[in-house]
Amino acid sequence: MRSVRDAGVPTTVDALLDVEWLGRALELDDGERIARAEVVDSSQTLAQKVRFEVETEAADGARTTRALCAKAHLDGSPGTDLITEAHFYRELAPHLDVRMPTPYYAAVDESADQAIIVMDDVVALGGQFLNAFTPYTLETTRDTLGQLAVLHTSTWGPTPSADRAWLAPRIADLVGRFTPDLLQSLLDDGRAPDVAPELRDAVAVTEATRRVGERDATCVIHGDTQSGNAYLDCDGRACWLDWQIAQRGRWSTDVAYHLSTVLDIDTRRAHERDLLEHYLGALEAAGGPALAWDDAWDDYTLGFAYGYFLWCITRVSSREVVLIHMPRIAAALTDHDTYRRLGVV
Repeated sequence: MRSVRDAGVPTTVDALLDVEWLGRALELDDGERIARAEVVDSSQTLAQKVRFEVETEAADGARTTRALCAKAHLDGSPGTDLITEAHFYRELAPHLDVRMPTPYYAAVDESADQAIIVMDDVVALGGQFLNAFTPYTLETTRDTLGQLAVLHTSTWGPTPSADRAWLAPRIADLVGRFTPDLLQSLLDDGRAPDVAPELRDAVAVTEATRRVGERDATCVIHGDTQSGNAYLDCDGRACWLDWQIAQRGRWSTDVAYHLSTVLDIDTRRAHERDLLEHYLGALEAAGGPALAWDDAWDDYTLGFAYGYFLWCITRVSSREVVLIHMPRIAAALTDHDTYRRLGVV
């Protein structure tokens, strides 16, 4: 976004495609107008993602087609989950060198608890979404870690973004939304078979996650670095998307969660030391701190508790993805004796 504009937040697909609204929301050149806007495809998990084409006409009559994607709650779709992501794209993304979909418009209607992001259509631009069904290659994992290092370095320490309310740490708040009985019912629904007893115990899971959330924040973290939230652009470079729970947190939370979901268990065991070294090198190369290895390894191996909790409570993602991620993260927790080291067992 070349400047911050406020054209409001549409609440229907028709309002999104209204050429007058789009003309206000998008940054057009002098004399340029929107001649056509139409839906290409749409999907929904929590929010709707509407892929659409916009045809613009320049002052000389030349026409150009742009492929865009809007992420919003439209036509009565409930939810307030996009507030943080819209703030992120509007206020922070323009100052970062992290690869992500280019945002063209982002807005929040605080009174209605609604938000919208209009960004690149990754699919139309030749991007390839990554997922849990195919483990990441080591090359791709180094690339995703490198991009996390750029994010962390850019926001390390008491930066101007540190006091923004929408970036406040939220792990403790998230944990507090789930009573032990509710969390235990989820752990007992078949998503956590054949894991250590403490990983099936709601009280232990809650306390471990709470203790990880209490650790000092170092930077802005993505907050949901699981396998489905990255993609490859048309040049094969790793990019990040879905910034719905970005927050200030500890760097190791992002790294541990990422490696324990995107790699199968054997690959993670064989390569996690090398991959952590790669991240630490990328962090320092980008201008961040030079973290001591022993401290960094300790941080990293405690960080798995957060990602495990997220997949204990997940009810939106497909069951198949839950059953892929849960054993991977559980194995990392067991390998590194994380719960005992956190003092919860």
